[in-house]
Amino acid sequence: MKNSTGRAAAAALIALTSLAGAAMCTAEPADPPTRPAASSAPTAASSAPTEQDLAQRAAAALTDWETLDREGKFVLSAAGGINDSNSSSGMKPDKALIIEAACAGDGSLDFVVSSGKAEERHRIVCTEKPRAKIFEFTLDGDSLFLDSDPEATAHGGLAYLARRPASE
Repeated sequence: MKNSTGRAAAAALIALTSLAGAAMCTAEPADPPTRPAASSAPTAASSAPTEQDLAQRAAAALTDWETLDREGKFVLSAAGGINDSNSSSGMKPDKALIIEAACAGDGSLDFVVSSGKAEERHRIVCTEKPRAKIFEFTLDGDSLFLDSDPEATAHGGLAYLARRPASE
């Protein structure tokens, strides 16, 4: 009798431990991250990162979305391959913008921002640990166009963000 009680208690303890372990493995964190971690580098056993993986790594180098309201009003953002472009219209000319751009990967590109007759080109280097290049740009028309011109051997992901300065 003592032996069967001990077995039943052991089986109950194993079942309880298994349930607790399963609950711990499936529980979501109290405060889930809203952006990918900057240190999500692939392990040696995994394949090379995709353009989207690299774009997410580049996006992590930009202003944190949670603090964007303190940094200025959001206008436009995108993350994708280094050959992607984006545009926005319905803007007021002569308004200043803060542009941030970062590239993760290899090589470099010219990041082109234009509005009306105004155009600026900034060289962005694609690295494993991207850093945002930040510059001001004044709209010359009612639209904004952001594009990239990568060097032939460049590979990576590009992320950019346009916002109005906090003073406006």
